[in-house]
Amino acid sequence: MSFMYRVYEVLGVVKEVRGKVIRVFGDIVSVAVDDETLHIMGIRGTYVKIKTGKNRDLLGIVSNLNLLDELYRQSSGRISILESYSEISLTRNEIIVSLLGSLTDNGIDRKIDTIPSPGDDVYPLTTDELSRIFSRGDIRIGSLTTNANVEVKLDINELATKHAAILAMTGAGKSNALGVLLIQILKRFDHARILLIDTHSEYVILGGEKSPIRDKTIVYAPVGKFKQILEKDGVNALSLETPYWMLTLEEWYSLLGLTPQATRQRRSFREALRNIKGERRLNDPIYFDLRELYSAIRSTGNEELIEKFEDAINTEEYEFIFYPKETTEILKRDDISSEEKIKMVFKKISEPIIRDGLKIIALGGLSADVQNSVVSMLLRTLFRIAVEAKLAGHPIPAIIAVEEAHIYAPKDMYATAKQIIERIAKEGRKFGIGLLLVSQRPRELSETALAQCGTLIALKTVNPSDQKHIQNSLEDVTSMITSSLPGLGRGEAIISGPSVPVPCVVKVDLFDEAIEREFNERLGLGGKDIDFREEWMNGLKDEVIEEIFKRIYSVKRDERERIKSKGSLDEFFNR
Repeated sequence: MSFMYRVYEVLGVVKEVRGKVIRVFGDIVSVAVDDETLHIMGIRGTYVKIKTGKNRDLLGIVSNLNLLDELYRQSSGRISILESYSEISLTRNEIIVSLLGSLTDNGIDRKIDTIPSPGDDVYPLTTDELSRIFSRGDIRIGSLTTNANVEVKLDINELATKHAAILAMTGAGKSNALGVLLIQILKRFDHARILLIDTHSEYVILGGEKSPIRDKTIVYAPVGKFKQILEKDGVNALSLETPYWMLTLEEWYSLLGLTPQATRQRRSFREALRNIKGERRLNDPIYFDLRELYSAIRSTGNEELIEKFEDAINTEEYEFIFYPKETTEILKRDDISSEEKIKMVFKKISEPIIRDGLKIIALGGLSADVQNSVVSMLLRTLFRIAVEAKLAGHPIPAIIAVEEAHIYAPKDMYATAKQIIERIAKEGRKFGIGLLLVSQRPRELSETALAQCGTLIALKTVNPSDQKHIQNSLEDVTSMITSSLPGLGRGEAIISGPSVPVPCVVKVDLFDEAIEREFNERLGLGGKDIDFREEWMNGLKDEVIEEIFKRIYSVKRDERERIKSKGSLDEFFNR
């Protein structure tokens, strides 16, 4: 005997799995089921089909349960007077279904154009029906938690043009989810263009010598010890340079630690920069000698500003900004015009944006202020290129993935990169720029940026403020479904938005398994928790401690000679 829907067997009798509509309240439907059916259909996230009397099949998702003991209710709660209670109790089982749309021959119509009625039959969707719904996208993210045989794919156009966000608490699997998306995009599209702001340098392994996608991945890192550490770990990183003369005024403020409250120092620096650039706009990328700016700052007489500037240009981690070797060599050339020099520098800086593949900007180890300045300049450059390319009729589509997005676009705080991120969120789709924000602190993320993210991938979250923030952003998922955020397992996610046909609860693929399936090679993603048990069992060896000290104190000979007296940095500038 063959049935269209799943069946179960009781005492040798095969029965069809179905329920009955008993109550309708707007888009919420109560469905009565017996005890056996409850174990099949009564699982949150299960998809059901409601066959209406108008020959229109509606699609719904089980969002909650309502189980009631009738005997207990009729006894007015006096359970103590009942004998053999467990043997004679009667139950009433209801599953709460949220309507998602109508089933059609072509898939799903999100419009609900008919109303279910009490008595309508309700069936669980079969694996084949679910596969036809969720396998139409471009890139696989995982499988349904309620049916591991149904893979869930995302529509890349909807994901990129409508923006997306991956939100979760620490350790819930957001890095894994982003890693899976990256390898799937690179596998599916030969000329994909992704710029990843890697705040903690946890994705650099994708560009390492053991990575199966190393030919599609380029890592950019600041010169100095940060780049050397990556190279020692088998990652051949290219130099990231952010020339000081291309910084905007706000980026300078961030770099020097001039908060909005430091009004006097800000005014003095603005005056000094104005003296250097003359009649030109302060934010124009115009080359000038750093010594000129230092002299202009000294002429303001603002001692606090002078000290902050001296500290900044003497800081090793700022070297790629104040002493960019490759761009400086270009500017020193005598065989080309000044205009050609600027073009070559701009091309060098734009390289991570224009080239195909995954470009990882490894910022691990840099301070938040420096990271903000770098991200701000890179995204400003990208946005300018995207606008000009679109106007020229040759768009350069790209996705910007931002890890720890709340650092660059905080909700109620100032950050240098916040303005450009919010602008891309609002206008980027017109010029072919997709935004993918990743954060473990949704409540601290800019509401302006998050509100523009059409697709949300929400993993386990327990903080009530984060839950509320996510729930307010998941427009097409009921509060009943989002209430399950604390109960999600590691790697499970609620996905909502235009990149999926309907909201779904997904078991996100494990990165290790996904990359082996797609490339037939194994590779572990960075950023995993430290195994305290193993580390504490093995102990710390002397040679390891020695290596750590060498990394801390291994500075270049010419960098050891710091200027001891204030007032002159000629020796420093002539390094």
